[in-house]
Amino acid sequence: MKNSVTFKKFKLLCLLLGVSLSAGLAGCGTASQNPDQSDASVSSSSLSEKSSSSDGLTEVTLGMVPWPAFELYYLADQQGIFKKNGLKVKIHEFSSTTDNSTAFLGGNLDFCTYASGESISPYADNQSFKVIMPMDKSNGCEGLIAKKGINSIKDLKGKTVASQYCSVDHFLLLTLLDENGMSQNDINFVDMSIEEAGSSFVAGQCDAASIWDPYFTQAKKAGGKVLYDTSENPNLISDILAASNDMIENHPETVQAMVTSIYEAEDYWKSHEDEADEFMAKHLGVSADEFKDEIGGLIIPDPNESKTFFDSSDKKNSWSAVQNKVEKFMNQMGVLSSDIDCADMIDMNFINGYQPSSETASS
Repeated sequence: MKNSVTFKKFKLLCLLLGVSLSAGLAGCGTASQNPDQSDASVSSSSLSEKSSSSDGLTEVTLGMVPWPAFELYYLADQQGIFKKNGLKVKIHEFSSTTDNSTAFLGGNLDFCTYASGESISPYADNQSFKVIMPMDKSNGCEGLIAKKGINSIKDLKGKTVASQYCSVDHFLLLTLLDENGMSQNDINFVDMSIEEAGSSFVAGQCDAASIWDPYFTQAKKAGGKVLYDTSENPNLISDILAASNDMIENHPETVQAMVTSIYEAEDYWKSHEDEADEFMAKHLGVSADEFKDEIGGLIIPDPNESKTFFDSSDKKNSWSAVQNKVEKFMNQMGVLSSDIDCADMIDMNFINGYQPSSETASS
């Protein structure tokens, strides 16, 4: 059985930051349209001359890692939503976000999913893509937990706090410290895997841990005190869909069809929840109940929520405001090649261009 939470949490920035993402490395990971079958590489396609299949559909490629929100792509395929919108989507499923990003940046994928923080470094390196829509926000499935007697983040001063260096939950910890007038220098930070951090906390070997599920839930069950979880601000940790500049510049109608298809798949899921959950759970390799729990820890933004999230005029909670804070931490750690304004990463045209079908509008 796949542990989708574990797969999701391959979203570690350090995996990207220490790797050359040149085109020569493209396709180094395994990928497939069916997760039970693997190709040695992702075949390259000419983005400037998009091909059409014999049935007149535009063929595109999408890279992703296993994760509940990303199962909407398979649902869109299974329900004929891609086909209705003129697309034939080949989904390449990677076990590593590094391989996924490498194939995308090498020109071998038209679209790519990213944990939001993971998109900053590759964008700073070559700016060959844009963020076109949010896929999900973390809504309580990760957070900062402490032993009894520690009642606030300020109480962590001088205490031992475990998390995984450069992971999204490390940056969550840095954000919380910063908001409380502190920095990592005010705590005894211990770098270990999230699984080890969770186990260490449960064993009483550290005072606090910034971790994700299932380890966050395990720590809560062991009696830990939650100092913060992402339900307090779901905008802090999110996932996005990116499209290559070639697709956006040369085939905007195809990018629009992709965005439209995902929102329509989301509508189908909401109106046929049990049926859709059963399909997506089976595809992901978990039970329907497990899938419901996992996707229940996320917010899947609708078009209006997406517009609000991507509105850079909100200088505190918008996508770009949060990512600019992550970018600041990355610069402090010396892991970025250049300074960027994360608002420049967004292309709002396709969210703004979404028009619900008559069926969606009347539902």
